[in-house]
Amino acid sequence: MIGSPGAVTSWWHPLRRYVRLYWAVARYCLSRELEYRTNLAFNLLRETVYALLQIAFVDIIFLNVESIGDWTANRMLVLMGTYTFVSNTTYALFWESLTSLSSLINTGELDLVLTKPVSAQFYVSVRRIAFMNLAPAAFGIGIAAWGIGRLGITPSFLDVAAYAVLCACAVVTCYALWFSSVLGAFWAGRLQNAGAIFEPVVSMARVPTTSLASPLRLAFTFVLPLAFVGTVPAQAILGIAEPWHVPYAIGLAGALVIASNRLWHRALRAYSSASS
Repeated sequence: MIGSPGAVTSWWHPLRRYVRLYWAVARYCLSRELEYRTNLAFNLLRETVYALLQIAFVDIIFLNVESIGDWTANRMLVLMGTYTFVSNTTYALFWESLTSLSSLINTGELDLVLTKPVSAQFYVSVRRIAFMNLAPAAFGIGIAAWGIGRLGITPSFLDVAAYAVLCACAVVTCYALWFSSVLGAFWAGRLQNAGAIFEPVVSMARVPTTSLASPLRLAFTFVLPLAFVGTVPAQAILGIAEPWHVPYAIGLAGALVIASNRLWHRALRAYSSASS
């Protein structure tokens, strides 16, 4: 029976193993970064200055124009903050792991990963966490909150919930696209900078897609879904999102993760281990 204790145990036991593994990785990475507290303090100062510059940059752009399409200066702050939160959360959780995948392949260290009793994709994706990037992610939320405060609006509970879900889906979407892009190292060999392609592409999410011409708007919504990285979550917290945004974002994130997993298994068939 689905609701029987045995059924619950069957899915909870492997899930608990992954949670414990991720917790162990997180503790190790955090302790490693806390060893260099001066560097941590400097990064916090740098990100504070950067956050203030982003606010000033938006205000300067809108000195001579009232809006870009439907996006005023304050709405742009919400978009900028949302993009900053999503992108830096993605970097914090996956940057060091995904950029080192090429090294794992070329040195043969991937052999050890494949022998571990966990999902290899999960392990290569989360084995390093860059906690330094959580500071700019937090500042992103601060920038978005500042924009909302200047607008003088109070988001409803449903708006906040939709925003949280859409931001989570945006991180998952970014991960799946990024992970798929670095898998080229299985065929191209020493493709050390494959992960660097992700950053300039995803940075286009800072542009409000609703202000673009129809062909580009459709492309950034359904082909390369950058709208769901910045514009759509920002619309949710502003209370102007479409009803289909949340279910579509959830389905999109799930579909991209499944697609990345299939591409991963296909890439593994092209892998020649160090022992072969």
